[in-house]
Formats: sequence, C-alpha cells, structure tokens
Amino acid sequence: MRKTLAVAVLSLPLAGCFQSSTVIHVKADGSGTIDQRTLLTEAAVDQLRTFAILGGGNADAADPTSEANARAMAAAIGSGVTYVSSMPVTAGSAHGRETIYSFTDITQLRVSEQPGLPGNLKLPAAAGGDTPPIAFSISRTPSGNAVVRIMVPRPAIFPTGPNGEPQPPTLEQITMVKQLLAGARLIVAMEPEGRLVQTSSPFVDGNRVTLIDVDIDRAAADPDLAKKLQGAKTAEEAKAAVNSIPGFKITLDSEITMEFAPN
Repeated sequence: MRKTLAVAVLSLPLAGCFQSSTVIHVKADGSGTIDQRTLLTEAAVDQLRTFAILGGGNADAADPTSEANARAMAAAIGSGVTYVSSMPVTAGSAHGRETIYSFTDITQLRVSEQPGLPGNLKLPAAAGGDTPPIAFSISRTPSGNAVVRIMVPRPAIFPTGPNGEPQPPTLEQITMVKQLLAGARLIVAMEPEGRLVQTSSPFVDGNRVTLIDVDIDRAAADPDLAKKLQGAKTAEEAKAAVNSIPGFKITLDSEITMEFAPN
C-alpha cells in the first residue's frame, strides 16, 4: 500500500519544484571547491516530507536545504570531499541553502545533475531518476596546462539506441518531464583556477564552462518543443534540436574537455 501511494504521489508535479546550481572550482593539482545552491518553495518542502513518510523515511529530515543534509551530502559527492560552510538563502517565495565543499581529488567526485528525493524515492527513469553522476579525470600537457575530462551522462529523455545514437523521446516522456519537473532549474558549471585555454563546450562565459543548464519552464513554453525533440533522428539532429529550445544548454556529448593554464 505504501509503495502504491508513493507512486501515486510521484505522478504529481513537485509543487513549485526546485532550483539547483553547482559550480565546481578546480585547481591544476585536481583539488578545489564546490559551491552548491539549492532553493525550494515551502510547498515543495511539504511535498518532499510527504514523499519521505510514504517511503518509510523521516519527515523531519526531508528538507534537502537543511544544514544537516548539507553536511551529510559531502560523503555522497565523493571520497575526500569535506563540508566547509553553509548559509541559508532566500529568493522570492523560495528558500534554501548555499554550501561550500572542498575536495582533494576531482577524479573522486560524483556530481549528480539533480537533487535526490528523500525517503529513498526516485523520479521515473524516463525523467532522469536513475541518471548516473557526472565523473571527471585530469591530466597535464607538456606545456604544463591542466586538462579536465568531464563525463556527462546523456539526459534520460534521449535514450541511447542500438546504434549508440540518441533516440527521440515519446510524447509521454516529454509530458512526464514537463509535469514532474515544472518550475525546475538545473545548473552544473566549472570554473578553473587559472586561464581557460579551450573547451569543447559551446557554453562559455568568461572563465565559466557550463556543462548543463536546464530551465524546464522556459523550455516547456516553446510551442514546438515536442516537434523539435521528436524530429531528431541522429546525434547531430538531436544537438540542433536541443540548441534551438529556449532554456536548454546541453551538449549531448558524452565527454566535455576543459584545458586551462594554472595561475
């Protein structure tokens, strides 16, 4: 019965949903810091408490913006990650927390593209519930520059077909993501400590390299959203379709590289 109720609740949108921003600052030796900011409305927090109860969890620990959860998140991000500090933040009707973590080795990081739900509940796979975390490696060039390779999982809405290319999503998948993640904004970016030399990501602002920036409401407002996504039959067509949608900054490449000259 509990499982049935949980599934029923997960068929509803997260009220007001969430905004999540993760910026990774990396040094040439592979160490660095993570600036993570999460915002939710009160309605979203109440809904998360309900998820926790239905999943047999602790409702009091259901707010992912609490300091206790921020401290506990360090171990989930990776080995060698340490909680440094955090502070509550507000933006309009939403409240949340901005947290600083330090890490000793970027290759040990496993950065999720989205906050997890309490109560051991997950979003459906088609909405990204089982998307693997972003992983990293780092090396040095003969000139002394650092090169970071970022392995970014393909968004679940573009499943991989037998030929390895992204398959167009179904109308049901598109509708599910729009409903479940209404109001969501997800950002993951990197900033090297040094001068950015080059990157394979097309989304660069100064020294910041954006890996993912998804504004669900802006994308959902595109009247041709379904037509664009379903019309993509090849990897290049999928990239072109995504780049034509307002609110989407996603490369769809499985790997992004970033080279920088250390200070």
